[in-house]
Amino acid sequence: MRISNLRKESSERSDDFNWAKKGLLASENFYFESIEGCNQNNVNVVTHILERARVDIDTTLDQNIEDVYNLIINLEGEDHILRKVNFANCFSANLNYVLYCDESETVLLYEFTSPTKLTHLSTFNSYSEFSHWIASIKGWKSSKAYRESPDLPNFDKKLRAAGTAWPTNIDCFFCDLENNPIGIIEFQNAKNTGVLEHCNNDYLLCKMSYLNQWGYTNYHDDIRRWTSQEILRVQSDLRFIIITWSQNSNDFQIKELEKVSIPFFPLKNGKMDWDYQNRYKAVMNKYVNQNKPENLHNEISKNGKTYNLIKEDNRIVQTVNEPPLSYGNKTFPSLYYVRKEKVSNNREVLLQYFNNIVR
Repeated sequence: MRISNLRKESSERSDDFNWAKKGLLASENFYFESIEGCNQNNVNVVTHILERARVDIDTTLDQNIEDVYNLIINLEGEDHILRKVNFANCFSANLNYVLYCDESETVLLYEFTSPTKLTHLSTFNSYSEFSHWIASIKGWKSSKAYRESPDLPNFDKKLRAAGTAWPTNIDCFFCDLENNPIGIIEFQNAKNTGVLEHCNNDYLLCKMSYLNQWGYTNYHDDIRRWTSQEILRVQSDLRFIIITWSQNSNDFQIKELEKVSIPFFPLKNGKMDWDYQNRYKAVMNKYVNQNKPENLHNEISKNGKTYNLIKEDNRIVQTVNEPPLSYGNKTFPSLYYVRKEKVSNNREVLLQYFNNIVR
């Protein structure tokens, strides 16, 4: 088969109005890139870094691997592929490249074994078959409903309908002028809470709750989200920068993450102890929504546990923090920062603050 007409499609919907990201692109000290897909498996390891493009396919013609390589390079740019390959190497992985055709629902999986060498790994005969492959490398299935958008690419809609979506993207990573990755950037759009008022720890600590259909209280938290980000930071050994912004504001926050102490929910007879987990989340919910009183802080400190992720021999392992937990020892459930800044009504200085933090 012969592929042609490579073009980019994305499930990411916020880049067009992300003034914070556009402001950083003016830097003369760093290169900035994004990654379309990053797979984490059920033992907290990044296994695949993926890029993708939609193509046309003619099954009556043949094509060699060098031609495919050149088509991808012409689309992406040689330096961009180099930086993405180097980024994948931070996770002891190669950069995978996925080419897909809506008309035939064929998916071609390639791998950059080096910035200049491309290898064909697999051909999938349907989007459903490729969705099942994603499920196999994840080893787990999300229980949350997908946030659908009518302008999602057809590829993403079909993968979701088949049961497993395209892996989550990485907002941004940045490299020095020699194309070596330095850090990862997470952009947070705080359009619903206010930029300067937004606090990641409130949501880690289960600020939101709702009654389910059986009348029981469920707690909405960002524990899985920040566990995922912590996996990126720990496994890659890269710096992790958080930038909070809004399209409706000139305010911003910029922080460098030091570590995350994650609420620990032990197993009971080999299964999740849901009663313990709900009690833990209920106390955290009250703690946040009652303005963090001392008595609830003490209850979490005395009765709760947290864990940290560390890398040992290229494995990601958990170290459990036993009570009493404390902010001073950085064991209380929280995100901890090397440095953080809040800037009011002055988006023009974001790049200056970024340079000051990462220099």
